[in-house]
Amino acid sequence: MRLHSVELQAFGPYATAQRIDFDRLASSGLFLLEGPTGAGKTTILDAITFALYGGLAGEDSGADRLHSDFAAPDVEPAVTVEFSLRGIRYRVSRVPEHRRLKKRGDGYTTQAMRVHLQRMADGRWTSLSSNKAEAGELITEAVGLSRAQFTQVMLLPQGEFAKFLRCGDDDRRAVLTKLFGTQLYDRITAELDRRRFEAVRQREQAANAIADAVSAAAEAAGLDPGARGDVLALPAAERAVRLKQVGDELAETVAVTGQALELAAGQVSTALAADEQAKKRHILMIRLTQARARLGEHERTRAEQDQRAGRLAAARLAEPVRPLLEVLAEAEAAVAAVRAALLGLDCAPAESMLAGRGGPEAAARAADREREAASLQHLVEAEAARPGQEAARHDLAEAAATASDLVSSLEAAKEELPDRIAALAGRLDEARAEAAGADRSRGQLEVIAKQRAAAIRLAELTGVLAARNSAMRDAVDHHQRLVDAHQQAMDARLRGMAAELAAGLAGGAPCPVCGSAAHPAPARPMDGAVTEQDLADAAQRRDAAEDQRRRAEAAHDEVSREVTACAAVADGRTASDLAAEAATLTESIERAERAAEEVARLGPELADRRAEQEQVGEELLAAAKTAEASRERAGKAEADLAALQAELTAASDGYPGVAARQDALRARAAGDQALAVTLDELAAALAAQCGARVKAEDEALARGFATLAQAAAAVLTPEAQARLDDQVTSWNSTLAARQAAAEADELAGLDIADAPGAQTAAAEAAAALTRAQDSEQDVRRAHERAAERAARLSERLAEVREAEEAADRLAEATDPIIRLAGLARGMDGHRRVALTTYVLRHWFEQVVAAANVRLSAMSSSRYELKRIDEGETRRQRAGLTLSVIDRHTGEERSPKSLSGGETFYTSLALALGLADVVKAEAGGVDLDTLFIDEGFGSLDPDTLDQVLAVIDDLRDRGRVVGIVSHVADLKDRVAERLEVRRLPDGSSTVKVIA
Repeated sequence: MRLHSVELQAFGPYATAQRIDFDRLASSGLFLLEGPTGAGKTTILDAITFALYGGLAGEDSGADRLHSDFAAPDVEPAVTVEFSLRGIRYRVSRVPEHRRLKKRGDGYTTQAMRVHLQRMADGRWTSLSSNKAEAGELITEAVGLSRAQFTQVMLLPQGEFAKFLRCGDDDRRAVLTKLFGTQLYDRITAELDRRRFEAVRQREQAANAIADAVSAAAEAAGLDPGARGDVLALPAAERAVRLKQVGDELAETVAVTGQALELAAGQVSTALAADEQAKKRHILMIRLTQARARLGEHERTRAEQDQRAGRLAAARLAEPVRPLLEVLAEAEAAVAAVRAALLGLDCAPAESMLAGRGGPEAAARAADREREAASLQHLVEAEAARPGQEAARHDLAEAAATASDLVSSLEAAKEELPDRIAALAGRLDEARAEAAGADRSRGQLEVIAKQRAAAIRLAELTGVLAARNSAMRDAVDHHQRLVDAHQQAMDARLRGMAAELAAGLAGGAPCPVCGSAAHPAPARPMDGAVTEQDLADAAQRRDAAEDQRRRAEAAHDEVSREVTACAAVADGRTASDLAAEAATLTESIERAERAAEEVARLGPELADRRAEQEQVGEELLAAAKTAEASRERAGKAEADLAALQAELTAASDGYPGVAARQDALRARAAGDQALAVTLDELAAALAAQCGARVKAEDEALARGFATLAQAAAAVLTPEAQARLDDQVTSWNSTLAARQAAAEADELAGLDIADAPGAQTAAAEAAAALTRAQDSEQDVRRAHERAAERAARLSERLAEVREAEEAADRLAEATDPIIRLAGLARGMDGHRRVALTTYVLRHWFEQVVAAANVRLSAMSSSRYELKRIDEGETRRQRAGLTLSVIDRHTGEERSPKSLSGGETFYTSLALALGLADVVKAEAGGVDLDTLFIDEGFGSLDPDTLDQVLAVIDDLRDRGRVVGIVSHVADLKDRVAERLEVRRLPDGSSTVKVIA
């Protein structure tokens, strides 16, 4: 893998866009990445790692290094890296997660990470993926290294390889596990351990199954808990013999209980036959006793039966009289109803009326009164129309009065209108005169308003102008001071130029001023010498002050011009004077506007009054004629109404009116007519009553009853006769059924006196049967329990055999798993080394061997690394411990005892060896670019030469090596450089020197 370029912006300390061309830096195969501490050298390595993997180079690097604090809020952080692999060129761009300004509203929002991977094909970039997961997989697959391997092989981060040299076995094991992917062996060990645990669990389950089967067999045999425990404690062979003995004992018990069961069953059969015979006789005795009791009870109700039968016979004899009695009852009800109606018409009727006489006389009186009421009809109608005539007369009188009033009002209006017309004409002339000055006042008010606004603005600008004048003077003074300061710095810079040139002189090199190769007395820098940067800073401050001065002068001039314009408009008048004059003009305009409104109103009103004067004269003539005609009509209506009233008074005959007299006559006629009808109805009802009574009495005598009342007492309704007949028939049927039950054939020959003896015999037979059955059940249960135990024992013994056979098969199948798991975990075998540890030992031995090749060159064959197994604890004896052999002393010691420089080149050799082994393990990954971060400042010149020689060897193999350092001596040794410099605002920038 070879890097071509890196572009970054708003990333770490780099606020603005930066581009690094590694193709220029790689021309000699070695370049220096240098700059002050903290300027951002390691950030470039972080940018490369972030673009490829989305993470940083160092394990301790914080994510807060991504978004630059120096960049503007609207600048998006981004890194783009171009690289080639096996002749194919790639470009990956990645934007970290960051907070940006919201597009709508205030505040910030979180922008998610984005990535875009591209490949160069046919001279143009084609997109491979913009999905974070997919792009990460494609890059890892193409590079052939994970992020951890990449940072260990290509980017040797600051302090990471020294930490690897000095760390303990656990930390070194974690690093090697990440780099060499020994998680596979951990997973193999875990899987074997899981299978071993499962095998042990299955063995325990098999043993428990055997114990459960043996316990179930002992329980099936009926052994108590103590005996079951004894059986479980026996060896398998003895346990089998003991269980066979228990089975034989159970078989003998089954045979004995079977014989006893046959004998008990015969006894039950005999007792059952005797019990059935005794029960049958007892039941018949009960039936006989109950039948005789029910028959006697029924016979005791015979008197009631005879009474019901007699009542039924009398009702059937009186049945022909029943409808005649109903007719008589209806006739009597009709007579009572008509008499009640008569009492409603006359509360004290005469005897003759109660007898139904007087109907024709009442009808004649009704006809006379109806004729008299009809003769009054025309007067009733005239009387009804009288209120209308009265209202018409009243309306005519009011119309005459209204016409007279109208004549009077028109005469008064005719006299009043000339004065009103004269007054309106005078007011109209006055209003027109006052409204004529409105336009002149408005023009004056507009001029006054402009002058007043200018006077107010002039007062406001007075203070502003003073402040702008003061700010302008301050800006001019500040600019002049900075101009003087810049000139002083320029003078000081020129005075110190000789010392600056002298600092760049080298032995044997010509002086750039005089050309001499000898430099006997080079100038020395003075304290507080002004540098080129100091001079540039002073110029920048001077120019900024000049800009500020120009802005202050422009602001002052702008306000001054506005003050001059306002003063010209105000014309020396104050805002208060102008306000008073404006108020006066406003009042004058308001009065003129009201006068104009008055003119608009009075003109039409004057025209209306003059037209009204002409109309009043015409209306007065018409109103006088109308008033005379109305008075004549009102007099005639008054005379007609008086004549009608006299005729109506005579016809009323003492009543309130003719209609009242007519209503009274018709009411008395209606009463007489209703009385005549009622008397006729009463006569007819009495006749019908008499006829119905005669028929009913004749029929009662014909049926043998002495009186009609006797026959009425015997009458029953058809429903009552049917109910009574049902009772008589039911009693006879019940008597016949109970006699038949008492005389049944199966009860013949039985004596009711023997009933108590039959009951006693049945009870004794039932008791004997119960005893025989209980005895048989006891024997049967004993036999069944014995047989069930024997069967269960046989089943459980088969289960015991199956469980033992399954346990034997399981033990044979799981022995290899348990053995392998113990070997993989280092708990078994001769050396007791875990599988993962064994693999890591293999890789670590190769790393140490590769590191010693370079360490020998860097240390002049003094030091050699050695992997050791010894340690104080088992973890330290895992084979990942390092020691250093000192060939000068022959001592073997800890890497922690090395000095700073020795630690650097020893850990560098170890890191390079580790990189070689990781590269080989990853399938020979092409790593054409390598970065080494820091540590060179701890080397003396000779050791530095030796280390650089090893690095030159790496370069000779086709690699491009970048050294990250701020050691000044390396600038003279390495021509190509990538300089990182801080800017005045705190951010950083890069520069390629090649």
